[in-house]
Amino acid sequence: MKNTEAQPWALWLSFPLALLLADASLTGLFSPSPYTAETRLHAAQTVGNDVGNLAVVAPVLTVAAVLALRGSLAGRLVWMGTLVYLIYDFFGYAFDLHFNPMFLAYCGILGLSFYALAGSVPALPVGEAARRYGARAPVKGSAVLLLLMSLGTAYHWLAEVVPAMLAGQTPQAVRDAGHFTEPVAVLDLAFGLPACLIAAILLLRRKPLGFVLGPVLLTFLALSSLVLVPMGRSMEQQGFKAGFALYATAAGIAAGSAILLTLWFREGEAGKQ
Repeated sequence: MKNTEAQPWALWLSFPLALLLADASLTGLFSPSPYTAETRLHAAQTVGNDVGNLAVVAPVLTVAAVLALRGSLAGRLVWMGTLVYLIYDFFGYAFDLHFNPMFLAYCGILGLSFYALAGSVPALPVGEAARRYGARAPVKGSAVLLLLMSLGTAYHWLAEVVPAMLAGQTPQAVRDAGHFTEPVAVLDLAFGLPACLIAAILLLRRKPLGFVLGPVLLTFLALSSLVLVPMGRSMEQQGFKAGFALYATAAGIAAGSAILLTLWFREGEAGKQ
């Protein structure tokens, strides 16, 4: 039986999801109304995010869903990683932007992503992934990258948040963006950091679930890092300095994740033989 036959409806949700994602991105890029209430910095960041979602995320989601419907385990895991990215990303759109004409689209993207991912859990191919990838996958390299991401995330946010808290102030990034708080920090510290840490430990211990979470989170890291490039470019077009460090970090994480995924799936295909 193909690994996608148990819950095909979840995969079919990808196509209306991709259309909604394209619609929200195009509206953000070509209509002035969605981001007029945001600060110039926040608006520039969101426009750059729209470029990444339109140019990278929507195509990856669609291709991965088609491959998964054809029975590809690699396609299934990349598809799941793309949904994780969309849930992470559209929490920001739904909760961090001022109310705008695309509010229902944001809710639709967030909801479809969540239910598609939840619908895939009963048919999660844990055993097949462990059997196919267990002997040859780049386990140590993937675990190291995930551990480094955990440590880097913790340092990035704690170095900003803790001094501000001790001084009784709001972090400068929150003030610059016009936020009440820092939603990305909440997502990273509450969900992203622990997920990467857990996946790394499972991989190092060669637990079956690690062979699913590994490529799923590598896909998430690749997409979220790639989107930083157009975000930085959009910031610079509005007069804000993105800095070489942003591009170097984004390129490094995206390239490292993509290389590991390539090795992971190449070795997995060898394991099928």
